[in-house]
Amino acid sequence: MSTENNKIMNGEVLIKNMKRYRLWIFLAISVTYVLSYFHRAAPAVVGPEIMRELSIAPSDMGLIGSMYFGAYALTALPAGLLADSWGSRKTIAAFVFLAGIGGLIFSLAQNVEIMAAGRFIVGFGVGVVYVAAMRIMADWYNSDQLGTYSGLLLGVGNVGALISTTPLLFIMGNIGWRNSFVVIAILTFIASGIAYIVIRNQPNELGFPLLRKNNGTHKVSLNESIKTVFGNKKMYLLGILLFSYYGSFMGVGSLWAGPYMQNIYGLSKSVVGSILMMFPLGMVIGCPLAGYISDKVLKSRKKVLLWGCLLHTLCYIPLILFAESLTVGALYVLFGVYGLTGGSFVSCFACAQEIYETSFGGTAVGALNIFLFSGGAFYQYVMGVVISSYLPSAANIYPLAAYQSAFSIPICGLIIGIIAFSFFKETKPV
Repeated sequence: MSTENNKIMNGEVLIKNMKRYRLWIFLAISVTYVLSYFHRAAPAVVGPEIMRELSIAPSDMGLIGSMYFGAYALTALPAGLLADSWGSRKTIAAFVFLAGIGGLIFSLAQNVEIMAAGRFIVGFGVGVVYVAAMRIMADWYNSDQLGTYSGLLLGVGNVGALISTTPLLFIMGNIGWRNSFVVIAILTFIASGIAYIVIRNQPNELGFPLLRKNNGTHKVSLNESIKTVFGNKKMYLLGILLFSYYGSFMGVGSLWAGPYMQNIYGLSKSVVGSILMMFPLGMVIGCPLAGYISDKVLKSRKKVLLWGCLLHTLCYIPLILFAESLTVGALYVLFGVYGLTGGSFVSCFACAQEIYETSFGGTAVGALNIFLFSGGAFYQYVMGVVISSYLPSAANIYPLAAYQSAFSIPICGLIIGIIAFSFFKETKPV
């Protein structure tokens, strides 16, 4: 009897220690993801500064901004394959280090081409983080915790987006935007080292029990992963929705909202930065909330995604139809709601993983990220092209009609995505 009790007690101690260590893993991943989100969102604040310094058009700025998302989309599938085969620990550490190099190139660039190349390298580097993180979570957390913790990670990541608003403006005011990005590049190198030291791919690497019986027992080939993941039409229905859901709020909130408020309302950089802060602040709340609701309340990824996307679509109406009557206070509220409703997108990752068995978890999230970040690249660039098609004033200020036309594009894409995803047949969490 005492032997049996000892076994039970030892098992409880192991589980307790495992939970404690996976917190350290979560924190290490969070550091890299905060920096990833900073790089992603910073153009909304630094974009006008770059346009003035280099005397470039909105289409050029759209190209620079979109390179991050284009690279992120390209690395999404390899990230999933590497996470499933090479391991998330090495994948995150190596690629985040590469992102630091890209950050240095971006900070030193003197023309559009080199700046775009730097952004591309940054996007290619940090593009592995969330995919690899979701693969780790599939091994370290139970299925009914995936939505909650993936949402929490995205909420934490948005701290990076918060830093890229008013705090970035403050730092830029003291050391300039270029030196600010040098500092961020150095921090990115440090985060890479922390990730390698702390992260472990699976609990059994530290002697902890596996949470799922098939973890680590089914090694999949490249061909099997691609065939399985892309051979399921559910991925495309989910992907069409996320192309516009994620892509549009990255196009607006992470780039064009800044120039819009400066051009149309004549607001100062500091005021614009504080308004933009409401977007990631809303997501800090919205992401973990949506994950919790999908896990514990509605117990449905589909319902959270559809309702969240529908409410998010409504946020564009004031920007297009009532722009001239919006007050500064209304803009604060609008961008807070914009981020809060945008946070519902987080349920897509648990949704993608639940389409397949655990062995394809990393590849599934990587495949979905192709849609997400292709959408980000598409909307940032295309909206810039639309704005550039209008003639600016002598002071190089673009008219309201330019932004109204640009903001109409996400609405069309979101409606198409909602219709497509309504045909998605959900796989319930087990």
